[in-house]
Amino acid sequence: MNHDVRQLRVMLRAHDPASDVSADRSDLTAQARRVMTASRPQPSPRRRAWKPAVLAVALGTAVAVAALGVVVWPRPAEALDFARSGKDYIVTVKDVYASPERYAEEFRMRGLAVTLELEPVSPSLVGKVVGGRGTSAERPTRQIEPIPDPNCPAFEGPCTVKLRIPADLAGPAGVTLGRPARAGEDYTTTGEISAPGEVLHCVPYMRMTIGQLRGELAERGMGIDSFRVGPRREVRPNVPDAWWPSGVVLSGRTKVVIYAGPEQAEISPWYRDAQAGCPGRD
Repeated sequence: MNHDVRQLRVMLRAHDPASDVSADRSDLTAQARRVMTASRPQPSPRRRAWKPAVLAVALGTAVAVAALGVVVWPRPAEALDFARSGKDYIVTVKDVYASPERYAEEFRMRGLAVTLELEPVSPSLVGKVVGGRGTSAERPTRQIEPIPDPNCPAFEGPCTVKLRIPADLAGPAGVTLGRPARAGEDYTTTGEISAPGEVLHCVPYMRMTIGQLRGELAERGMGIDSFRVGPRREVRPNVPDAWWPSGVVLSGRTKVVIYAGPEQAEISPWYRDAQAGCPGRD
C-alpha cells in the first residue's frame, strides 16, 4: 500500500503547474503579520461626554471669570438711572443721545408706559421739557414732573435731566426733552435769542442799527435768513442798514429772522428780563 501512495505522489507532482515555484520567506512573514493584525478586535471610537462633575466645574469657572470682571458679551450701559423716592421714581437721563426705543425698553422693564424723546435744541433749552403727552413745558403735571437742576447751566454743557414719575403711573405718557445738538445737526426747537447761552446773550441788539447788528451776527458765525417788515410781517430779503430791529429770532442753528422798521422800537419787558444781570446793559 505504501508503494501505491508513493506512486500517487509522484504522479501528482508531475502534473502540478506550480511545482517549480517556491515562496519567499519574507513575503510569508509579512502576510502572516497582516492576517494576525486583521484578526485582532479593533477598539470602537470614544465619544467625549460631559459628566455632571465636569459640567459643574465648567460653569463654576464661567461664574468666576464673570466675577473677575471679564465679560465676553457685556450688557450695554443703561441710558436711564432709576431711583425710588417714596412712591415715585426719580429718573435721570444718563445717555442723552440714546434712541427712543432704548428709553422705552428701560421704562417697560419697570412697568412704566412712558415714551421719552430727546431732540436737539438751542443752548437755553438743553435739559428742559419742550413737549410731550401727560406733561407740560410750562409747569409740572400730576403724572410727570421735571426736576430742574440749578447747578447745571444748560449753556455750559449737557444738563443732568431728571424726571419724577409715579410708580403707579396711570396710562401712557410721553415727554420730549431738549438735548445738545451734534455737529452739523440743526435745532428742532429754539429759545429766546438773548437768553443765557444763546448767540445774542448780553448783546444790546435793540440799541443797534441793522448795520451794527449784521456785524455782531457775522462775528458769531450767524447769517440772516430774512426780514419781517410792517404790521403784516412782509417778508423781505434785505432792508437798509440804517433801520432798527424790533425783534430777532433763531430760524436754525446758523440763521436768524429779524423784525425791522425805519424807527427804533421800544424796549420790551422780555428783552429787559433777558438782559438782567448783564454788565452795563439794559
